[in-house]
Amino acid sequence: MKLLLFFLISLQTFACQVPVFRYALERWQADPFRLQLVTTGEAPPELTNIPDHLNLEFEVLDLAKLTANQKLAVVGLEKITETPSFLLHPPESWKDAEPLIFQGTESSLKSILDSPLRQRIKHDLLDGESTVWVLVEGSDEAANEATFQQLEETLKKAQSEINIPDGVIQADQVGKVGDDISLDDVLRSTIPLKISFKIERIKRLDPAEQAFLRILTADRRIPPAEPLVIPIFGRGRTPGPLLGSSITPETITTACEYLCGACSCQVKSGNPGYDLLFQANWQENLQSGLVVIDKQLPTVLPSLNDEPTSPELQKSPSDKTALDSYFMTFPGLLWLAIPIGLIIGTIFLLKKSS
Repeated sequence: MKLLLFFLISLQTFACQVPVFRYALERWQADPFRLQLVTTGEAPPELTNIPDHLNLEFEVLDLAKLTANQKLAVVGLEKITETPSFLLHPPESWKDAEPLIFQGTESSLKSILDSPLRQRIKHDLLDGESTVWVLVEGSDEAANEATFQQLEETLKKAQSEINIPDGVIQADQVGKVGDDISLDDVLRSTIPLKISFKIERIKRLDPAEQAFLRILTADRRIPPAEPLVIPIFGRGRTPGPLLGSSITPETITTACEYLCGACSCQVKSGNPGYDLLFQANWQENLQSGLVVIDKQLPTVLPSLNDEPTSPELQKSPSDKTALDSYFMTFPGLLWLAIPIGLIIGTIFLLKKSS
């Protein structure tokens, strides 16, 4: 009987009560980008000045020193028409995304690495915002305002109706709530835990955000008149851009409920969405040395427009945005079969030993 009880208790450890947005902020390391400076000859010093605290790997490629085979191995090099230039390779989790090409200038480098909007988003998330909803305005002013009003009203309602899951334990409460607590339910920082949403608006043609917009939209071709809505949570992770004309109060609310719901701690790589490039010392700001990289989102994020309505938005059949269905990464029957199998096996062992 003790063996049966152990198995049943163990099954409960697959879930935790920390909301998805907070679990992502405290325990998910952002996937690294790779930035290559392509030169002919020695690299200018101002183009190799890479600051700390970026999810970025940097290297210089001197074409004068590369063999023909080495050049062929560099993805995207054939698109470089002048040097110096930058090749920004998204993380592997972006699923075979093409590198983004930028001019090899100091101003271009600065815009790739950071921007005013990214700094605001970083501060919002570290202040405890559950999700930052970026509204990228298109050329249609009426559509911009309609999208903003819908987003603002829906988020305000969701903020008042969604509650923090029961069972979340503050870091300073460990040792005061019993010995049988799960560390998965313990917060790793003193950042206020709250249900709160922030909207950040930017112009599509904002010169300071052009590089970030290309990263933010995965370099998709976006209809210029359309406003875009892009939710960002954790350490700068997004399900992807969503056309303003495709979102509804119901889908926005579903997304909020999901990101604010209890996290069942499954593997990040099995979930949609992608990490963005941020200059941020997350660990220092979180005042935590603990990072868990093998436990992630419980289900597929619901998609606001899983099948893009505009052919301009769809880069390839497999390139989908993120917030819509609730498919489990494990079939539902498997979860039912595990406890039943354990119970049957335990009864069999108990009878055999009696």
